Amino acid sequence: MSLNTMDRRGALRAALGVAGAAAAATLIGAAPAAARPGRCHPTLPDVPGMVGDRWANEFWYQYDEMSYYTPSQEMKDAVAAITTPFGGFTKTYDAWSATRQGGRYPRSFLELIQPNKDAFEVLSRNQRAVYDTYYGRDPHGLVFAFQEFGQGVLFDPRRPDGQKVHMMNYTPPEPTHAYHRWHPFLAGFVLLGIEPRWWTHVNRLAGVAWELQSLAQPITDLDHNPHLPRHTVRHITAKWLRRDRAELDAAFDVSPFPADLGK
Repeated sequence: MSLNTMDRRGALRAALGVAGAAAAATLIGAAPAAARPGRCHPTLPDVPGMVGDRWANEFWYQYDEMSYYTPSQEMKDAVAAITTPFGGFTKTYDAWSATRQGGRYPRSFLELIQPNKDAFEVLSRNQRAVYDTYYGRDPHGLVFAFQEFGQGVLFDPRRPDGQKVHMMNYTPPEPTHAYHRWHPFLAGFVLLGIEPRWWTHVNRLAGVAWELQSLAQPITDLDHNPHLPRHTVRHITAKWLRRDRAELDAAFDVSPFPADLGK
């Protein structure tokens, strides 16, 4: 099963995080919510036509290379092992949601994924390598990268038509479902005991990006999607970074937009 058969970015947007809940309080007010849209980086070559933070663009570009465009055979096999019991990648959220509704969560979901713990560990290891390269020593920058991703303000002309903005893909007028397909992987890492503090923090950042994208409604391939007001970005970031695991699960019970959108 090739990752290229899947929703772009939907399978493996899980490579990111910092130390976890203990770091959240210091990150709430620290991330640079107001973008530096033309910022260069001395170690990266210029890309004509690129818009947005150069480092964040490169991070998401290389993440896509690892998880979608040129995945290793090890990654393909791991994703296939995880998603087959769900009935395919697009059914991951449905399977997770069914265990929530069945009244035995988290035990019932853990029972479903436990046989494929090794595959989850493969995803964790490969994805963390990309995180470490770009944000291993910059937790504030990681929050910023998620904020920019959610707002759809990272335009990368290296990508093909329909994929030039680093954001969760969707098919207008339907909203994106990719954040919900991401959540079972993040919850799965935690339940399997694979760096639970790390992945819980990632789940918070996924929530940040989901709510920002729900509000901003960025347009695919547009090189000038506007930023949301800085106070809005900071408020939403603070709200999600304070949530515990149970609150994260409850938030992703709701679709397609957060229940408390913009509040």
